[in-house]
This record gives sequence, C-alpha cells and structure tokens, in this order.
Amino acid sequence: MTCPPRDDSAAAAPAPPIRVVVAEDHPAVRSGLVALLGSVADITVVAEAADGDAAVAATREHRPDVVLTDVRMPGATGIEITPQLRETGANVLVISGFDLDDYVLGALRAGADGYLVKTEDPQRILAAVRDVHRGDAVLSARATRAVLEALQGRETDAPSAAEPPAPPGPAPRFTRREEDVLALVAQGRTNQQIASELFVEVTTVKSHLSHALVKLQLESRVQAALWWQQHRR
Repeated sequence: MTCPPRDDSAAAAPAPPIRVVVAEDHPAVRSGLVALLGSVADITVVAEAADGDAAVAATREHRPDVVLTDVRMPGATGIEITPQLRETGANVLVISGFDLDDYVLGALRAGADGYLVKTEDPQRILAAVRDVHRGDAVLSARATRAVLEALQGRETDAPSAAEPPAPPGPAPRFTRREEDVLALVAQGRTNQQIASELFVEVTTVKSHLSHALVKLQLESRVQAALWWQQHRR
C-alpha cells in the first residue's frame, strides 16, 4: 500500500507579521516610520497615534505585538504610558530625538523593552522591532552610554536613577538556571545566544527569565539587567 505524500504546507507556513502601533506626534516623522515598517513583509502597522492617550486607546483596541512610541508627545508622554501599554501584552520600543539620561532611564524604569534615537539607520529600527518582539532588549549605542554612566554614578553619589526598585522583603531566591540566565541577560545576550551558551531551548530561556522577573517584580529584561548590574556584579 502506498501512502500519500505528507503535506508539510502547514509547517512551512510563514509566521504572521508583527503587528505594530506607531505613536508619534510629528506627522512627517510618523508617516516615515509607518512607511518604513510597511516596506517589509514581516511587519504590519495596525494603527497610528499622535498623542499618548490615543496611543493607549489604539493599543487596547488593536492589541499589537509591539508599540513604537515617541518619548515626548502631547498629553501623556511615551514614558508615562509605557506601563499601560505593557498591560495589554505589547512590547514597548521607545524612539526619540533625545538621548538624555533622564529620558533613557525613565523609559527603562517604566518597563520599555528598548530605546532608540531617531538618527538610527532604518534597518536598525526594523531589526529593533523584530528583536523586542522576540523578547530581546534593544538600546542604541548612545542610550547604552547614558545607562552605563548612570550606573557608574559619574555625576552623583546618590542611588542611580537607572536602578529599578528592589522587591519588598528578603532578596529573591533564584534557581541556578535563573541565575545563569539573568547574568547573561545583564551581559546583553539575546535569548538565542543564551540558549546556545547554556545548551537549552529558547523557550526554556524565556521560561527562566519570566520566573525571575516575577520574583523581582519587574516588567522587562532591561530592568532585570539593570537590577543584576546593581546588585550582583
């Protein structure tokens, strides 16, 4: 008896495009970002917003995978709305014309998954959307310098504004694997790189990181990396 050939079309089906909301108050910049994101097959813009309140409303309505938001907009800023955006399950990528410490650190403290400046190469912006959708963190080189300078306490001996609030009560107790994953996250490794280094699946890395974030009462891997740099390095 001859068996019919197996149909692998379902397994080979491409992943659905990454659904993005773009929040930017400047019409020309917003149009440019929408055009850029719409130029590739794996990303689709599901809504646009010109201010913070509209961004939150659009995100709640469309439930995107990623929100690309300006840091300064009329009404609520990109930093102020980040917690509300994350409550919908979206990853948040802040993009701004500013790389000042207060903006960068404010966005990261609020739970943003990444921070880019608008002078980034267009391909870098596309890659950043894909990276945060995968659960990785993204910082522009200039934003990274701002974070490192704050962590080093270059300008003040007071606790750094980059430091996420410590969870109440005793210090969290992590499993050995959670410790390994957090240490590598703090070194800037992606989930795929961590999986390769620890000889585990990417889903296992995400599971360990998720458990660690719950214990730390934090929202993003960037916050976890900052916590690790402050408390364990």
